Amino acid sequence: MVKAIVYTAPKCPHSKNIKEFLIGNDVEIDERCVLTSPVALDELRELSGQMGIPVTKIDDEVFIGFDRRVERRIKRKIGV
Repeated sequence: MVKAIVYTAPKCPHSKNIKEFLIGNDVEIDERCVLTSPVALDELRELSGQMGIPVTKIDDEVFIGFDRRVERRIKRKIGV
């Protein structure tokens, strides 16, 4: 099973959408809330160089945001 780390925040609609997309495509997610975890916030900054969410890491590839372009890239990455 493919595994992903997803940096999110509560009430963020894009965070909700990417989680639903990943779960719907049988991707196991490790959700890390940047508002409640200073460690997650530091990881997010290190990975993406910014504080915008959602940020998804699958293997060594980082996906910033969630739109159709990112969705297509993730689908190629996970083989869907």
